[in-house]
Amino acid sequence: MAKRKELVVVKLGGSVITLKDQNRLEINSGNLERLAKEITEAWKAKGFSLVVVHGAGPFGHVPAKKYELDKGLKGDKQVIGFSETHASMERLNSRVVDALRRKGLDAVAFQPSAGGILRNGKLVKFPVDVLENMLGMGLVPVAYGDVLFDEERGVSILSGDHLVPYLAEKLKAGRVILVADVGGVYNKDPKKNMDAKIMKELSRGNVHEIKEIGSSRGVDVTGGMEKKLEELLRLADVGIESEIISGLEPGLLKRSLLGGKGLGTIIKKKT
Repeated sequence: MAKRKELVVVKLGGSVITLKDQNRLEINSGNLERLAKEITEAWKAKGFSLVVVHGAGPFGHVPAKKYELDKGLKGDKQVIGFSETHASMERLNSRVVDALRRKGLDAVAFQPSAGGILRNGKLVKFPVDVLENMLGMGLVPVAYGDVLFDEERGVSILSGDHLVPYLAEKLKAGRVILVADVGGVYNKDPKKNMDAKIMKELSRGNVHEIKEIGSSRGVDVTGGMEKKLEELLRLADVGIESEIISGLEPGLLKRSLLGGKGLGTIIKKKT
């Protein structure tokens, strides 16, 4: 099997590829098709290895909230909810994989709940060896936020924002790109404050400059932007930078995948 090329991990935010702000289980087809095209064009042009992770949007957050899956296993209600939430996420994942394959990417669905285990909400086991083999074959695994067995709580939610840094570290990614519905990290919530300023670089040295974390649009049971930043700062601590960019600006993801930097907010190690 050929040696794997440089790995890029891309996270497609649920707020970009679904109608998350409306809490409707619908795809934002325009955004998804465009982003799938940009990913495929960059992948064919540059030839990197690629893992795609996508968020849940209302497909995961709405049923997870309904059945209180973020509170652990308390009875038959959560068992029913596990099944319903996972089935909903499979539908979304199928649409994402299909969009990528239609554009010419060798994408394959990868189900986190089939082999992942959480402990008090933290991912402690995941079949990265299977992903390594897929990448070695030239396939593009497409994983997602999912509901998993939890050793302490019984069940819990695996956020895509938790899965991305885990995979980036375990698979030794060269680049991590997170596609959001905003242009990066701001010092204030840009949806509420006209004077909010984007932070071009973020580290543990200047994170205190953030006065207000933006709130998630729509139902969100995974902690939103604040938890995402915690995970990315931890990833930066081990030497892997990431960048949050807008998925609403056409062409930006392709530019980033082709090597462009400084297009949003770079999360890096404190120097």
